[in-house]
Amino acid sequence: MNSVFEVCYSWNREAIPTGGADPVYMMVEWRYGAPAKRLRKVAPKIVSRDMELLLKPEFGIELKGIYGCRSKETDIGYILRLGDVYKGESKQILLEFAMGPRVSGKAAICSAYWSTRKVKQSQRVLLRREQLYIQYTSHLGMLRQPEDPKVEKTIKLNETVPLIKQALRAYERGRAQEGSNLLRRHADALLIEAARKQDLDYYQEAEIVEKLRYHYGITYGGAYNSHGKTMLCE
Repeated sequence: MNSVFEVCYSWNREAIPTGGADPVYMMVEWRYGAPAKRLRKVAPKIVSRDMELLLKPEFGIELKGIYGCRSKETDIGYILRLGDVYKGESKQILLEFAMGPRVSGKAAICSAYWSTRKVKQSQRVLLRREQLYIQYTSHLGMLRQPEDPKVEKTIKLNETVPLIKQALRAYERGRAQEGSNLLRRHADALLIEAARKQDLDYYQEAEIVEKLRYHYGITYGGAYNSHGKTMLCE
């Protein structure tokens, strides 16, 4: 199983300053087997069940956020519940770290242990384990490098869910204008990214946010006119 289970770790930045950084993001992607084709005649095959990732941060490293899966903190580290694995299908999660100061050089951040259950078996199997590192530096040229665009996109899209929850709380407490403004600003930011990068994923995310803004406006305030525009913040 190890030979066909692939994992990719991507930091949002090539290097961080020796004084430390907060936040620092890592995108984790995994797949079992060759990439799946877009069109399938049959349902994808489950190759393993209940995938788990155990993360053990090093001293001075704080795992502040886990986005895209269920997780829990235990005495031995953070256990991430990643669900079943289908042949050829890629999945990803986003991790947010706070990192203290270190000297220049390659520094260990955390240990990662991947385990799963084989189909029709109850025993958990360790697939792989590895140490994850990041580069600390005081070199301004390295620190000024642009963020990894794929990780940057994942960060931006992962902002939507917590922001929607924040806006919904405002609506539920009678602060409809505040909730509407939160959603509108986020939708506008996504549309700007869509235009800058010619990426439809940003546009589709903005569309979802705007539809929710319309729905919440009707549900909690009835603050829309016949043209579908909010009367609370326009």
